[in-house]
Amino acid sequence: MMPNKNSRGPVTTQPTRASGVTTTITTIVRTGGNWSTGLFDVCSDKRVCVCGSLCSLCLECSIASRFGECFCFPLLLGSTLALRVGTRESHKIRGTLCEDWMAVHCCWPFAVCQMAREMKRRPAFQVYEMHTSPPPPFEDALV
Repeated sequence: MMPNKNSRGPVTTQPTRASGVTTTITTIVRTGGNWSTGLFDVCSDKRVCVCGSLCSLCLECSIASRFGECFCFPLLLGSTLALRVGTRESHKIRGTLCEDWMAVHCCWPFAVCQMAREMKRRPAFQVYEMHTSPPPPFEDALV
């Protein structure tokens, strides 16, 4: 009589690692860098320059909506700083919170234009660096 697969007999063999099978672990790192344009490079994008000159608040509302925030988010106190930090962090741009604060509070229209240019120039999907590492050593978990 053949044993049933569903029978609950004692386990007499332990699972082992199959020979010749390798596993790779891939690490994905988003690339970053500096701002693609300087704070005062307003004329590098004519459309952003005109919109930022005529109504910086309208341009900032557009940036907020691209971030998925409420269109009126820029009307809140401190929202420009939050948007700038969010832009810098999402694109892995080098910088500090102090630099962001200085740009927003000392050069507000220029900071808004720089964020708009950055979101326009950086692709929605970032370039990734791929690293493959060897599999971890096999350790018998069941001893």
